[in-house]
Amino acid sequence: MSRCLLSVIIIMGMELITMIGGTVVGFIFRYMAERAKERHEIFRRAIGWKKSEDDSADKAAKRVPIDAGKWVRRAIVACVLFAVVLAPFILSVMGYSTIVEVETENPEYFFGLFGGGTEIMFVELKGYLMSPEVRQTLTAIVGFYFGNASAAAKT
Repeated sequence: MSRCLLSVIIIMGMELITMIGGTVVGFIFRYMAERAKERHEIFRRAIGWKKSEDDSADKAAKRVPIDAGKWVRRAIVACVLFAVVLAPFILSVMGYSTIVEVETENPEYFFGLFGGGTEIMFVELKGYLMSPEVRQTLTAIVGFYFGNASAAAKT
């Protein structure tokens, strides 16, 4: 009798282990399936957002043609190149001068009680004054065009 009871307990134990194992595996697969559904829904929404962004960009491109922007950029580049390359030579040969505002500080005497202050003078320069901003603009333009060219070559 005890032998029969022991075999029933062992058999029930194996069935219980199998049932628990099946429950755990079923839970894991169901969880993975639900996560896949969530990711699919997120992906569908992202595709919808991307499509609406593309539609908006297409509508904006139709409002303003791309060629207008090209000509504006080309005009800016031409003006900057003229200011850096040609203008110094042309304006110096033609005898044009540039008037520049110079601000100087006057010396202070007796611990700053006398003198001091600033004086503004206008000085005539023979030739063309090239400001640092024009040179920085040229370097930005050159970097932009070389960057576009290298990116186009890689694709």
